Amino acid sequence: MESGFFNNWKNTGLPSSGSTVSGSTSSNGNLGFKGGTAGKASTLGQDPYVIDALNMSPKDRLALSKLLKNARYLKTASSKYNKALGDAYREAANDFQAESVRTARPTLTLTQFLTENVQAGTGDGAPNIPSRSIYQYTDADRQKMIDDVSVTLRGQGITEADKAADWYKGLRKSIDKMISTGTLQSSKKVRNPKTGKLETQIISTPGFSQEQAAATAEKAIRKATPEDVARKERVDFTSWMLGTLGGSNG
Repeated sequence: MESGFFNNWKNTGLPSSGSTVSGSTSSNGNLGFKGGTAGKASTLGQDPYVIDALNMSPKDRLALSKLLKNARYLKTASSKYNKALGDAYREAANDFQAESVRTARPTLTLTQFLTENVQAGTGDGAPNIPSRSIYQYTDADRQKMIDDVSVTLRGQGITEADKAADWYKGLRKSIDKMISTGTLQSSKKVRNPKTGKLETQIISTPGFSQEQAAATAEKAIRKATPEDVARKERVDFTSWMLGTLGGSNG
């Protein structure tokens, strides 16, 4: 005889939220529960979904946990019962019931609900698979990043002599590595403290930015050509002083 879980997810006979238990030792999820009003606490303090998950066979429990995992209600699938499985089952059942009502699909089953809500792009359904965005920059774009910093610091762009120098080659490798790193994105489900609903939170960890590349270039240029940088600073200071004095005399 199939367990209550199989009756539940194959058919539509899920116990309503807040049902009371007529027999805690029953292994059939449909026969062991009496219909109740959704949202009310169980009169015995028991959760029919937790009991259903606890009483089902290891094979059925593994099937349930895989469905819950693929829909991101659960992190790890297992044939053994634990609190995380019971909580995930309850949460999915609540969402399933709400979806069945609001979409006017009384024949919707729990397995259909979980299957149609498998998170896209996770391959085997594992949660929180990170993605990475790689920026496409041409060789001219990469050189310009360094050129712009060189003009600011030294008053001239990168020369052919600079390109042959080890410091420039090392700088290019550093910036190329940053660009190839791109921006890492991962996601996780968090509960909104205001609405109480689960939301997907996207976390971005940039491995490259224009500002980061400019800072790296400035450090390398200052270290490799300190005389050029100092000369440019003296020229800028002299120009500033002349401008200031000229303005005062005016």
